[in-house]
Amino acid sequence: MQRKKLPHYLIEKNNLIVQVTISVLFAIAFLAVYIPLSDTTTAWFSLEEQDKFIYTAFFIIFSTIFLIFSRIMMYYMSKRLIRFTLPKYIFWTLGEIVLIGLFHAYISLGIMHVEEHTEGLIVGKSILVTFIALGFPFIVTDLSFALLDAQRVLKIARRVIQSNDNDAQNIPKSSPTEKLVTENPDIINFHDYTGALKFTVKLDNVYYIKAEGNYVNVFYNNKGGISSFVLRNKIQAIEDTFANTPLMRCHRTYIVNTNNIKLIRNEAEGYSIDFNQSGLESVPVSRTYSEKIVKRFTEI
Repeated sequence: MQRKKLPHYLIEKNNLIVQVTISVLFAIAFLAVYIPLSDTTTAWFSLEEQDKFIYTAFFIIFSTIFLIFSRIMMYYMSKRLIRFTLPKYIFWTLGEIVLIGLFHAYISLGIMHVEEHTEGLIVGKSILVTFIALGFPFIVTDLSFALLDAQRVLKIARRVIQSNDNDAQNIPKSSPTEKLVTENPDIINFHDYTGALKFTVKLDNVYYIKAEGNYVNVFYNNKGGISSFVLRNKIQAIEDTFANTPLMRCHRTYIVNTNNIKLIRNEAEGYSIDFNQSGLESVPVSRTYSEKIVKRFTEI
């Protein structure tokens, strides 16, 4: 049975930054409360004694850097591993917790020489406390991201229903309008996954198309402003439909109108596109499509 890919919201850059920040702050607050209550795992933690404070600060800083580096690796590997699944994400997260717990146990046994308890007890409690300090905020933030994503999908679905209602009023089924607009090369038609005509717009007014789950969002010029139209279809189907037009795929999530590109910027994370209209987000260009997009842009 084919495993599902990892939910996109778990590896979005902004979500990873938020998760690491919240997790580190929660872990510090948790340890500040837990230190006075423990006589094993945090025996050498101290904010008052100078030598213990140095090791405490070192442990927190090193663990934070390790967590940031790990999440950066997760982000870039998720872009390249086709089957980066939810079990792999869980295993990766547990690995982070275990490694940080083992690092704490190493300081306790190898540097601070905590001898009041057995090595096994110190190692076990180090991992357990690390799991509580990091595991709890990991779980809470992941659930929060899932909830926000569900709300986003619901919002898109409502917009689709509204768009379909408007479309039903403006373009009846079997309308002569559909035949008329398909004969004009300057006007393009967007159909949903059933093949029904949903949206008609001038080609030069389209800026880009963004995939949002099972929907696509068309961003276009509407009387000098920016409007969007949502319809249910796959971005791959949209790409195939407009294969011989200026609408070109530049990313797994985006199709851009190359006629409306203002500039292409080469940044540390790769190319990104700016349009000849203010107020639009910059669109990323993945390595798979970068050569094709740059070549097309230089030919315009």
